[in-house]
This record gives sequence, structure tokens and C-alpha cells, in this order.
Amino acid sequence: MKGLRNSTPDLQIAVDIVDQALVVDETNSSAHRWKAIISNAYNMSKGMKQQILNLETMKYHLQRAIELNPSDATVLTLMGSWHVELLDLSWYERKFANTFLGELPDCSYEEALEFFLKAEELAPKAWNRNLYLIGKSYFRLGDRWKAKHYMELTLDQPAVTDDDNTVLEEAEAFYRKNFLLTL
Repeated sequence: MKGLRNSTPDLQIAVDIVDQALVVDETNSSAHRWKAIISNAYNMSKGMKQQILNLETMKYHLQRAIELNPSDATVLTLMGSWHVELLDLSWYERKFANTFLGELPDCSYEEALEFFLKAEELAPKAWNRNLYLIGKSYFRLGDRWKAKHYMELTLDQPAVTDDDNTVLEEAEAFYRKNFLLTL
């Protein structure tokens, strides 16, 4: 997919390619992972309503990818992220979502944390975002000590990618807000 841009037509092409891969081999865990990732990006380009309508599809493909390859740390982190993003919706986003779904899918910080910890066990310190999300989940569950520990681990990691830089900025802001004493 040389030259693929983050545009709606290019994302539609990518969705079609992944759909074809799943027709050829429904047991391909990578195809399910990419179906979740690309369909999410595509639906984000279409607006909040499409994102909400895609929630169950994304969850299905992540769960199927995990079922087919339980040692894929990336998919485990993505599944945990699915939970956290739903849980972090604002009240008006929840109202909007309930309009189209009736009710948001079940999710919890406990489940998210299980996915993140399993990913970390499989690939220690491989993805800054996973460390950050472990810390964030512990914080939401009220375990400030473990949350601080994982935020510090995140901040100690090198920034290699643009995503790493974004995560480090988010972790630094989170750390400053929640763990530094203000005078």
C-alpha cells in the first residue's frame, strides 16, 4: 500500500483489501488485527456516529485476533485501549452513543488492565503506550502507587516514533497533574 494516505478513499481501499484477506483466510489473526485498526481509522474519518456504529465490529475483530494469536502483544494493547476509550467518553458522547446503540458495550478498567498486563508480560517495555495505559488504568482503579510506578516507567522510555513522543507528552502531563505536589 505504497503511498497510502490517511484519507477516506485510501482507507476504503485498505478496508476492502483486508476484507478480501479475511475471505481468503478467516483464521488469519493479522487480517483481523488490521481489520480492527483500519476500519476504526476509516470510521473516524466518517464522524462520531460511524465510530460508534463500528464499536462492536472493532471489538469482534480484536477478540478474534486474540483468539487466533493470544501472544500478539499489539492486539492485547489495542483491546485494552478499546475498553479505556469507551470508559473515558464524556457524558454527552455517551448520550450520543446510546442514541445509536441503545447501550454501550460492556467494558471495565479491570478488563483493560488485564489486557495491558498480558501484553507487557509478552513484550516487556516494547510499547510506551502500553506502559502509559497500565499506569492510567491503575490510577482509575485507585492504585496510585502502581499508577505512579508505570507512569515513571513510561517517562523513562526513549521516544523513537511520533507515537512515542505523543505518549511521553501525555504521560508527562498526567504525571504533573496527578503526582507532583503543587505549592
